[in-house]
Amino acid sequence: MPAQTLVDTTRPSPPPPRRSSWAVMRSVVFALSLRELKTRLDGRWGGAVWVVGEPLLNMLAMLAVYSAMRARTIGGVDTLLFLVSGQMPYLLFKSLVLRLMEAIESNQGLFAYRQVQPIDAVLARSVVEVLVFAMVAGACIAALGWAGHPIVPHRPLEIFAALTLMILIGCALGLFMAVGTAPPLDRLRGQVSMAFLPIYITSGALVPLASLPQGLQGFCLHNPLAHLLELLRSAWLGPAYQTSPQVGWTLPTVWALGTTLLALSLYRARRDRLQMG
Repeated sequence: MPAQTLVDTTRPSPPPPRRSSWAVMRSVVFALSLRELKTRLDGRWGGAVWVVGEPLLNMLAMLAVYSAMRARTIGGVDTLLFLVSGQMPYLLFKSLVLRLMEAIESNQGLFAYRQVQPIDAVLARSVVEVLVFAMVAGACIAALGWAGHPIVPHRPLEIFAALTLMILIGCALGLFMAVGTAPPLDRLRGQVSMAFLPIYITSGALVPLASLPQGLQGFCLHNPLAHLLELLRSAWLGPAYQTSPQVGWTLPTVWALGTTLLALSLYRARRDRLQMG
């Protein structure tokens, strides 16, 4: 008869392999993103319609203003193309900063779980905001193509680079504001929201920078969004758009790197306090 194999039942089974911190963070951000998306859409069709309709109503209001002024072209391109290429990226930037500013406080109860970190909530909300922007932008571009407008970009890689820098600056400022205006400094958030009016005016979302006087144009070019919107419009609309010769990639890149380092440094300094609430 074959010899029976003796099994040592006293030896404990080996522990399961530990997951890396990056794998845990990826899983947490994915779960929080699904939670944020469900909250953003409010679980109803009305929420989804409002997510798409809010920026569209904003652009339609501006289109009505320009139509009343009988301005069929702005900066050498169709008024509708000018507004879509400027309003949509600006609304993405504004939404990133303002909604990320409240991400940590909105998810404070989840930080009792050891795996969930405050920065995970910020990353999850930024993912949702970018997805919503992609959905709304896709709907706008499809509508423009259906209406017969040229929608094929001239330099798609430059569009991707400009949007990447804008998203990076928006996420970094959102993280900085989320940490810097955490309780008991949450009353400062009203002032942050009011600061977007001068940012909006000097960003070039309403008028092309090339049409402004030289002094005012130089003042607006201190805003990194003005550079990015001009670069994005030029890359999408091509030579037809009359861009300012003073725009460039240097200032937005410095802003993206500087704000990211500053936000991460502030988060690292206050991480434990944010975790405890």
